[in-house]
Amino acid sequence: MKTITQNMSDKKLPINEIYTCLQGEGKLMGIPHILIRVSGCRLRCQFADSFCDTPYSSWKPEKGRFTYDDVHEFYQKHSHIKHTMITGGGPTIHAEMLQELCKIGKLYDSYITIETEGSEYVNTEADMISLSPKLSNSTPRPGTVMPYTGKVVTEADKKKHEKWRCNYDAMAMLLDVHPDYQLKPVISSEKDLDEVRELQKILFIPNNKVWLMPEGLERKQLNERRKWLMDICTQQGYNFTDRLHILAYGDERGV
Repeated sequence: MKTITQNMSDKKLPINEIYTCLQGEGKLMGIPHILIRVSGCRLRCQFADSFCDTPYSSWKPEKGRFTYDDVHEFYQKHSHIKHTMITGGGPTIHAEMLQELCKIGKLYDSYITIETEGSEYVNTEADMISLSPKLSNSTPRPGTVMPYTGKVVTEADKKKHEKWRCNYDAMAMLLDVHPDYQLKPVISSEKDLDEVRELQKILFIPNNKVWLMPEGLERKQLNERRKWLMDICTQQGYNFTDRLHILAYGDERGV
């Protein structure tokens, strides 16, 4: 029987980016990674001062451009890099492909992280779940304009977002079946910490497994939140993560 990869090796998949980078967030920050970005997401994030930082994979997902053969070739070309991040959008939206991408990564002895909002459960061979649940600070506001699409945010956008963002059962199963995890919420204001603590209670997550990340798509936005969030981390035993790619490259893609 042929494997999925053999049957679909030359078929374009919902993957719109593959590139090398330094991990810019969380516990593996600074480590070289192969990044595979999946197109498509259940959510429609809009924060206090910004929208989703990858709208081309969420609000207006691009068509896929890569095949399984392309993925294999990329690993072979960059065999010196031993970490992979599969992100989106929301990679769990394509469950079968996500499982296959993890299998491919393991063929090249890669340590695999799945970056997910936790809207759906998928059992994979990944090593770590980087769970970035979307708090109420991410709920889109009808009547505002999404800059990337130029369209007005609708009640349907809000309803879709709220339907998927709090799937705690899926989050719990994701953490349960994978070897390691980190919780990495986006923090816009101090009141967001109340939701983080409630989520920790639901999922039984200790403070030392949490990386608090300031909201921001620009250096100025990050600077406004960094100091007080760092202070909270030292006072309460949380980890702090910056966003290195934004600090170094701004909103440039493929970095």
